[in-house]
Amino acid sequence: MPTTTDVIVVGGGINGASIAFNLAKRGVKVTLVEKTFIAGGPTGRSSAIIRQHYSNEATARMALRSLRIFQNFHDVVGGECDFRQTGFMLGARAEDLEALEANVALQQSVGINTRVIPADEMKEIEPFMSVEGIVAAAYEPESGYADPASTANAYARRAKELGATLLLNTTALVIDIDQGRVTGLTTDKGTLAAGAIVVAAGPWSPQLINPTGVELPVEASRHAVCLYRWPPDLVYSVVYGDFVDCIYMRPETGNLTLVGSIEPEESEDGVPDPDHFDEGVDFETISRFAEGVAHRYPRMENGEYASGYSALYDITPDWHHILDELPSATGLYCAAGGSGHGFKLGPAVGEMMAELIINGKKPDDDIDLFGYHRFSEGRLVTGEYEYSILG
Repeated sequence: MPTTTDVIVVGGGINGASIAFNLAKRGVKVTLVEKTFIAGGPTGRSSAIIRQHYSNEATARMALRSLRIFQNFHDVVGGECDFRQTGFMLGARAEDLEALEANVALQQSVGINTRVIPADEMKEIEPFMSVEGIVAAAYEPESGYADPASTANAYARRAKELGATLLLNTTALVIDIDQGRVTGLTTDKGTLAAGAIVVAAGPWSPQLINPTGVELPVEASRHAVCLYRWPPDLVYSVVYGDFVDCIYMRPETGNLTLVGSIEPEESEDGVPDPDHFDEGVDFETISRFAEGVAHRYPRMENGEYASGYSALYDITPDWHHILDELPSATGLYCAAGGSGHGFKLGPAVGEMMAELIINGKKPDDDIDLFGYHRFSEGRLVTGEYEYSILG
């Protein structure tokens, strides 16, 4: 006889672990299936930046809710996420200033602690920073970053303590459907019976969902991250991104800074098979990021390259999640397509998906913005910037 559970969650990253925790907390019998280990996929390589700068109210509310959970993680979830409050600045050129101001006003309207600051105040916050080409910045003093592996493992551990079953090193093979309803999941270790399945498998999600008759508009793309060692006379503390050099930066332990890209072309390095892709970084990327860092922090000309790697994003056409019950079968849910936002929004995604599964949709729920049918209906989630990863 197959093992029976109420809900199966496929994927042990931040979204899957958060969903499992929130379901278990509400008394649902949950089984989490992960083909490797918790945070073994893109979550474990996330830059784990926690910011609230978004262009629509729903996502801004999700970011704010997630921040509050990160700030109070031990009390709300349990365990440690190693949240570091550094502040977040997003520097804007003159041509981006109007959009930046509009976004900050929207974020303030939902309760986010943010404001537009002039270039000279940016220098007060970061004295070693050059503000060449920047006229102002959005500044969030409460934002920062966390440890992605610790966060996902804490969620999974608490879910288990609340009664969830964790099946690690277990590969999901086929979603079992009978007469239009989910009946379970076939894995390489056997069969699980369940009335609902949540696929939160990031770039692997289409492999499970597409055979059910739904074409999931999620594509895997490769994104490079480089780490550079600061010279001894440089003090650098804030998470920072800008529209001039199209990079983001955040401090890292060991006197390092972690650097990635916000280029509009970030989705173009597609990965046909997320199990096999180039996990390194090339010299051109190392040099380009280094130039951007040295432009913004001139003393980094005396820094040095330490290491680098490439990770995966699961990208939708509008760079926002799909959070919905899918039309191919009753009880089949998707929480994928995080498009680089997955970690910072993971706590809110877990709460929203648990509510959707237990109580269904309600009129004007924030989760409605992220429905599967928005792509065919032309209701894409749009942002104010050409830099899609910013939302």
